Amino acid sequence: SVKNGVNSAAIEYNVSVSFEGPENEEDYKAQNDMIKKAVSDGADVILLSAIDYVKSNDAVEYAVKNGVKVITIDSSIASENVSLFIGTDNVGAGKAAVSGFSSDEKIYIGLVNYNADTDNGRQRETGFREYIKNVENAQIITMVTADSNAESATAAAASLIKGYPEINVLVGFNEWMTLGVGNAIKQLGVKDTVRGIGFDSNVISVGMIETGEMDTLIVQNPFAIGYLGVKNAAVLASGGSISEKTIYTAVTPVNKENLRSEE
Repeated sequence: SVKNGVNSAAIEYNVSVSFEGPENEEDYKAQNDMIKKAVSDGADVILLSAIDYVKSNDAVEYAVKNGVKVITIDSSIASENVSLFIGTDNVGAGKAAVSGFSSDEKIYIGLVNYNADTDNGRQRETGFREYIKNVENAQIITMVTADSNAESATAAAASLIKGYPEINVLVGFNEWMTLGVGNAIKQLGVKDTVRGIGFDSNVISVGMIETGEMDTLIVQNPFAIGYLGVKNAAVLASGGSISEKTIYTAVTPVNKENLRSEE
């Protein structure tokens, strides 16, 4: 979906775009090599969805020193060299994940997150934890991290269900963690006692809403992230300036009730 937005804006603003990423979503070294190669290939602007919040700083500094502007999309880095961030308000999205809780149920929560050094996952968990502090009937029991693939996430989520039988809500903080949560709930046959809440969507996780393994998906607008990234990159490439430092795109909590709505 991000790539579709990128391609649409590339046509509209008449810019040439390449689109690539590491095979492994945790391979920040390969991503840093791609940043440096983009510089040597003559890129005017790099759009970066950063794997690591800190470990891409040197590569971005190298790009900027060589005259290349950098816009981060979806997941940013700890650097003042970035011209603009475009993506979800991840703290706000983390808070949105609590929106379906009723006030009269006792809630025991297990968290399944991914690479601790990826900015969007950290912020989503931060937002979720901030909100939960003010929900008297809710308690976070434990959390676990997993690699960004369905197998690792499923094993991690299943370990929480088995190890903490009081858990009645499992939260996954990206697409892979969400699949892991849904898979674990399905494999262990606990969809009537454990609610799954996740981020992002695909055909499988949407199907899990229909069949009951997932209760809520916090869905981003990846097309807009890609489109706005290239739109603003075109401004920078032509010598223009951008007054904003952050552009947030919307999120929508999706459940069985609104799944078929136009929104």
